[in-house]
Amino acid sequence: MGLFDRFKKQENAASKEADSAMWFSQAESYIRLERYTDALHCLDKAIACDTENPLAWHEKGRILAMVNEEKASIPCYDRAIELRPDSAVYYHNKGDALATFHRYDEADACFLKALSLAPDDVVFLTSHARMLSIAKKFSEADKVMAHVCDLEPRGPEHWFNRATMLYDCGKLEDAVTCYKAAFTIAPGHSVSYFNCGNALSSLGRHEESLFYYDKALKYERSMTGAMNNKGLSLSILGRHDEAYDCFRRVLIALPNDADAWYNKGYEQMLLGKYADSIESFDKALSFANGNNRELINKCREAKEKASRAM
Repeated sequence: MGLFDRFKKQENAASKEADSAMWFSQAESYIRLERYTDALHCLDKAIACDTENPLAWHEKGRILAMVNEEKASIPCYDRAIELRPDSAVYYHNKGDALATFHRYDEADACFLKALSLAPDDVVFLTSHARMLSIAKKFSEADKVMAHVCDLEPRGPEHWFNRATMLYDCGKLEDAVTCYKAAFTIAPGHSVSYFNCGNALSSLGRHEESLFYYDKALKYERSMTGAMNNKGLSLSILGRHDEAYDCFRRVLIALPNDADAWYNKGYEQMLLGKYADSIESFDKALSFANGNNRELINKCREAKEKASRAM
């Protein structure tokens, strides 16, 4: 091959790479706008221009996973990894996609591969811990999360993730400790206050739970879950007027919530407002999912009890 031919070949290759980069940039714009069909079209164009563009293959795999195209997504990740086998992020993100499709063992194998390339990456470690937790290997999962918290002790998300895994395996006291660490670092972390309240409620410590539900509502006034669970704790404590007010507030935000209508009706019944409680139970029944037999049966039993008390 002559010098001119080699130069021309290099020029053509550079031109194709530039075109591929242009299409990739356009795809990123569509991704930011959540126009995934258009993004995939651009990524296909980018790959057509340069079949060895790992970024395009990776992004195509990621977007296909987001739109639940399992069979098409994973081969794209595989191609990206083939082109860039030392990229820990590619292994991790393939693992994320596999986890989305409930292929947890395969996902964890990817997370472990990513960790072999970047052993102290807290994102990779957290993903591995999540797989261990799903596999009910709770002690191992907590050891990994403890290491994450040691690596970045000022990261509230790490304490929150550790707490949630502890909560899921029933270690409620330990979960409370970790939730408290999360909102000590980030005082406005409303979900940590909410979950701390839930853990304390599950431990039967309802007076304490109220403090944390109020904290959650201070930072996120529209958190209906905190308002609802505050009402449940108040009801257990016998503070039925306050509990009723909580469920009334939940229904302002969620007027079709069958559980909230039942809870409101139950408090009305305990307050002796039997006719009002029957109306609330009827509302709950009208909004209840037909498959939720437990709620339907509770409503019918409570309605019958209120009717007899009138």
